[in-house]
Amino acid sequence: LGGTGGKILRAFKMRMFEEFPEFEDRNSLPVALLYIDSTKEMMGIGREDFNVMGKDASFTENEFLFIKSIDVPALLDNIGNYPQLKAIVNNVQAVRTAIGSLGEAAGQKRRAGRLLFAANATKYVSALQNAYNRCYQQSGNNTKIVHIFAGLNGGTGSGSIIDAIAQARKLWDDAVINVYAMMPEKDLPKPDMDKGRYYQNGYAALNELNALQCGKLQLHDVTGGGRLMNDLFSSRIKGVANGITIYSNANENGRIVDSFEELPKIVSDYRSEEHTSE
Repeated sequence: LGGTGGKILRAFKMRMFEEFPEFEDRNSLPVALLYIDSTKEMMGIGREDFNVMGKDASFTENEFLFIKSIDVPALLDNIGNYPQLKAIVNNVQAVRTAIGSLGEAAGQKRRAGRLLFAANATKYVSALQNAYNRCYQQSGNNTKIVHIFAGLNGGTGSGSIIDAIAQARKLWDDAVINVYAMMPEKDLPKPDMDKGRYYQNGYAALNELNALQCGKLQLHDVTGGGRLMNDLFSSRIKGVANGITIYSNANENGRIVDSFEELPKIVSDYRSEEHTSE
């Protein structure tokens, strides 16, 4: 989800190209990628930093879901045509004022990120199902393990993560869903990134994730159908997601890694051995 998720998927896909140079070998793996964003910045088409030994590792069309193709002002002006969004847009004028002019991506605004994702939620569910179908065609195994990557300080990842988890769980009650969420601690935001919402976004997102996992978040179904929580919370896994890992760009020894290049590679190499909540 968002730019942070895109950077991690890029690192993961480039590693796949390194370890499986031949297309036939990569295509036989029961692994499917889905990059979701309100900008096409990380699609990678024609970018040198997506090049692996002369091969283009940019995201393909079925690996990308663009959620900013909608006209947000027109959507708010005609909110009655979007009944699945009414629950998250109680006051149109208040939302319009809060979002303002988005500019690039979701403008580092969580409410905008959630609205953009919610307006495309049915496409997200369809894209998830298609990703699973591609895996099943390769393996014949119906085991579903979903890894969700997002940053909590921007607009897209922070705003969409709750609904992304909920819709994945609604789609597959038997899936293992692991979430990896970034909360930077050192040297961020950069001056050109600071729009006054960076750490506020992270704090709000952590509150929502905590409430989701505790079964206390009264979450509405952005694909329609009312509330979700009564059906999604599992006492067996003690949450909606099986595990949520919060990570940062600094460790307990004060070591700081670059959040844009080095950290995505570290996270893409990480493998959780446990499926319990953290």
